[in-house]
Amino acid sequence: MFRIDQRNYHNYIDWARKVSSNRVYPCSIAEGCQTGQIYADDPADPQAVLFWHYAGFAYLAGKASEQILQEIREKVMSGIDGRRFVLITDYEEAAEYFSEKEGICIERRLEYIHSGSEDLGTSLQLPAGCRIEPIHAANIDRIKGRIIPAFSWDRKEQFLEHGFGYVVTCEAEIAAVSFSAAVSSEEVDIGVETMEAFRKQGFARLLTEQMCKTIHVQGKRPVWAHSQKNEISGKTALACGFVRIKENLVIRAIT
Repeated sequence: MFRIDQRNYHNYIDWARKVSSNRVYPCSIAEGCQTGQIYADDPADPQAVLFWHYAGFAYLAGKASEQILQEIREKVMSGIDGRRFVLITDYEEAAEYFSEKEGICIERRLEYIHSGSEDLGTSLQLPAGCRIEPIHAANIDRIKGRIIPAFSWDRKEQFLEHGFGYVVTCEAEIAAVSFSAAVSSEEVDIGVETMEAFRKQGFARLLTEQMCKTIHVQGKRPVWAHSQKNEISGKTALACGFVRIKENLVIRAIT
C-alpha cells in the first residue's frame, strides 16, 4: 500500500466515514484532528484504504485483496517505529485470512453509542476532599496511567487544542481521568482510567457522565468501545446510558 501525503488527508474523509468499526478514529486522522497515517492500494483509484491512528488502532475501508491483507499482516507483526499495529474490523474475510496465520491473536471488541442526552444525572457523590476539574495545561502532566491523553494524542499541545477531559482530584492527587481518546466532527470516543488506590468509588461513572454532557453540548455523539474481556468497562458504559451496537474483531500480534 502507498502512504498518503498528509496534505491530502482531507481527500479521504469520505473513506474514513465508510469504516464501519469505531469510525471516529479514522475520521480523526482524515479531518486533521489527531495524528495517524493513511495508506491506499492505489492513490489514483483506491479500492482499499487503511487508517492507522497514533493509539495503534488501524481500520480498513473498502475491499482488501489478499495482497493487501498480507501487507497488513506484516505491519501487525512488526509495527513501525516502535508503535503497535492493532487491526479493528468487522471484515470477516480478514478474520478468515488471519485465523490461518501463525503469531496472530484474534479477539473481540464491543462498541457502544450513547442513548441520548437525557437523564445524565447520578446519585453518586464525591467523597470529602475530592472534586472534578477540567484537564488543562497546569494539570495534564500530573496525569499518570495507561489510558490517559498521551495514549492517543502524540503531543499534549495537540490534546489541549482539539481534545478535552476531566479529572477527579482527591487532596490534590489525581485519582481518575476521563478524556476524548478520539475526536471527529461527529463523534467523541471516551477513554477512562481510575488509579488503583481509588477504584470502586464511582469515579469512572461520574467522569463519564460529565464527558457525555459536554459532548452532547458540542452537538456530537459520545461513543465507547472496550475489549470483550473488560467487563468492568462494559458495566460502566451501560450504567452511563450507552447502548451496545456491535461486536468487532481485534487482530494483533501475539505478545
